Amino acid sequence: MIPLYILGLLLRFGPQHGYQIRKLILDQLSDFTQIKLPTIYYHLERMEADGYLMASREKPGSRPEKTVYTVTEKGIQEFKNLLDQLLEFEYRPLFASDGAFFFSDHLDTEKLTSSLRAYEVRLNHSIETIHQHKLETLQFLPDEMNTSARIIFNHHQLHYDAELQWVRETLRLIEEH
Repeated sequence: MIPLYILGLLLRFGPQHGYQIRKLILDQLSDFTQIKLPTIYYHLERMEADGYLMASREKPGSRPEKTVYTVTEKGIQEFKNLLDQLLEFEYRPLFASDGAFFFSDHLDTEKLTSSLRAYEVRLNHSIETIHQHKLETLQFLPDEMNTSARIIFNHHQLHYDAELQWVRETLRLIEEH
């Protein structure tokens, strides 16, 4: 996914250096991905070695030299291939927390309940954040991107809502038991 995001952002916003790409990821994609700067640089170097990116060195005035990346024709094709792979929709969620329930006979019920309640608070906060970001974002997007943005926001909103419903049902089951 990281190469797809990097290539896509470079195609949409033009040549960028690593820190600019990180800022674009934070500004544009943070609702559905978290990518750290060292990871970005790792992928930039790898994609340059694979011929997907061309790097040029720029030294703006007295500032440190920066490596600016541009997508090559091979990179455009790779972006299209990665995008096509995403159209093979598949839903196979894995929940690490299911392990806690599998071995719940070794857990303190109060600790489990407390963790679920804290998770419920975090989910409510995330839902509110997504809602606010959706309102802010949609008013500034050009019309041709509005539908796509709504689809992304709705996708995440529905998943968070379902997770919140699961937490509440789980708490109810634990309390009844």
